[in-house]
Amino acid sequence: MKKSQIVVLSLAIFIIIGASIVVWSLHRSGTKVPFLDSISPQSTTQKNAKNVKIFTDENFEIEVIEASKASPVLVDFYADWCFPCRMLEPIMEELADELKGKAVIGKMDTDKNMIARRFGITKIPALFLIRDGEIKGSFFGVVPKETLMKALKEFGA
Repeated sequence: MKKSQIVVLSLAIFIIIGASIVVWSLHRSGTKVPFLDSISPQSTTQKNAKNVKIFTDENFEIEVIEASKASPVLVDFYADWCFPCRMLEPIMEELADELKGKAVIGKMDTDKNMIARRFGITKIPALFLIRDGEIKGSFFGVVPKETLMKALKEFGA
């Protein structure tokens, strides 16, 4: 292969990869990308299971700390760009549906809320089981539903 052909091929690959990154970033940020609508009409940031609560800095004290005095609370610290976090979403939704009224299942976006720093979170997904205002268990990465269910039941779910 000639040097000029290698340069042209490398440039073409670079442009394709760059365009893919830009389109994916726009898609994940919620910006409307017309040709992606047929692939995925709704991003994970727009979709939320009805039983999975959204925790924020503003509601954390009431929704997590105070609620943990009545039943266990499982908090998923996540980010929209995190692939393992997205893999955990269906597990959290199943837990929330199955344990409705017995435990509080919710998630907190680490990019938008500062409380994650209070917990010393340096990797995500990070799940914390809180009961009576104290951390009773922590899990990192994609955790099997059975493991989380067992921990929640151990603390009163």
